[in-house]
Amino acid sequence: MALEIISVLAVAIYMVGALLITIYTLGEFHLLYILFKRKGDPKFEPETQVWDWDTLPKVTVQLPMYNEQYVAKDVISACAQLDYPKDKLEIQVVDDSNDETKAIVDEQVAFWSSKGINIKVFRRDHRAGYKAGALRDATPYAEGDFIAIFDADFKPEPDFLQKSIPYFKHENVGVVQGKWGHINRDYSVLTKAQSAFLDMFFLIEQKARSLGGYFLRFNGSAGVWRKVCIEDAGGWSADTLSEDLDLCFRAQLKGWKVLYDEKIVAPAEVPVTILDFKTQQYRWTKGKAQVIRKLGPKLWKANIPLLSKVHAFFDLYNIFVLPGFFSLAISSVFISYLITQIPKYNSILALSTVGLINIVLVPIFLWIVIGDYKKGIVPKAIEFVKTLPPFIGTLLGITFFQLLSFLDGIRGGDAVFHRTAKYNISTKGDSWHNKLYSPREIPIVTYAEGSLVVLFLFALWVDFSFKSYGFVPSHIVFTAGFGFVFLNSIVRS
Repeated sequence: MALEIISVLAVAIYMVGALLITIYTLGEFHLLYILFKRKGDPKFEPETQVWDWDTLPKVTVQLPMYNEQYVAKDVISACAQLDYPKDKLEIQVVDDSNDETKAIVDEQVAFWSSKGINIKVFRRDHRAGYKAGALRDATPYAEGDFIAIFDADFKPEPDFLQKSIPYFKHENVGVVQGKWGHINRDYSVLTKAQSAFLDMFFLIEQKARSLGGYFLRFNGSAGVWRKVCIEDAGGWSADTLSEDLDLCFRAQLKGWKVLYDEKIVAPAEVPVTILDFKTQQYRWTKGKAQVIRKLGPKLWKANIPLLSKVHAFFDLYNIFVLPGFFSLAISSVFISYLITQIPKYNSILALSTVGLINIVLVPIFLWIVIGDYKKGIVPKAIEFVKTLPPFIGTLLGITFFQLLSFLDGIRGGDAVFHRTAKYNISTKGDSWHNKLYSPREIPIVTYAEGSLVVLFLFALWVDFSFKSYGFVPSHIVFTAGFGFVFLNSIVRS
């Protein structure tokens, strides 16, 4: 009787997980369909405009930062050298730092001021609201009608403003988002995997939503806002950790248009340690869950086209794939044993074919984004083979950590901003180990990830002991994924 109850529960959990993953996958495939169908068709691409050099509007470049002594100089330098009329450009360094970064900022501001650049520092005596609070407090002092925002680890290309500002010829355009490049993509297998994650978003998801005319995201950096759009949407709010997604969706609900152009590029540094990557993912995932709580009901009531509403919901709620994936993974351990004890559950193996959709999806997406770096079948194939294992390992291994942050955000959770440390790492010879901000302690949750490695090793023992081979491939991948993240967290590499 007990075995029967456990089996019913395990199967129910497995089926819920399979359903959530299926919904997620169908949404991703629809975006892929739009990408292939409409990419390159001028009528679906953002309409470019010409803005004469002499009539370009004034732009304020905001650089929010907190204790970024390794990258502060470079981002200020890159923005000071943007190819834009000096009399139409203001740089506003929004600096909440309390360490050596302050001196670096002051030195750079003095240097570029002597070169004729209109550059100022905006400082507060508190960190209320973190990044959102800093932008909220600094924006009223911005001189420009348009505000470009770059995080401290970004180095925008010189033509960033020249490519983005002309889109604002359309009066309903409130935001223009550029593509994130990667300064240190080839530093390690971890940075290569993260770069692939980001490229999948920018080159496939963000591009497909743009082609479909759906809600788009401002990604917190490498984008330009119309100042009156910020005001009309209610301004920056610090009640979520995804102030960028929050404000951007509020703006679109007010009727403003968000445009995305992948040819507008700002390279940035991706986290070089798994612990810094986790910090970033925790903030992003928790923040998105908080935005669901805040804007979900408003989005449901919004008077927008049905397909636009469906994809806006999908963009917000696809985060539910995390509990779906985790419930499927955990329940598979029990089902692998149950199908050997209760013959009627052999049919459950058929449900595992749901996972095949994702098995196909991941390589397709990865192959597409690798084409952004490598040309020709052979170079692409070599890069694909080198990137796929760490990509899948990181993708699967981080899910438990993301699940915890998702649950924290859904229940509410305080909007405490833990920044992602950056060390100005670009080549394999650079080292972060002895630098400030580098992670010193191993979070307790890391040992839970280690326990999951043991669990799936046990699952493999069950698979082979009871000759239940249907889940062997899944359990090998789960073991490798959680093992990859666990070991990298322990050794801090």
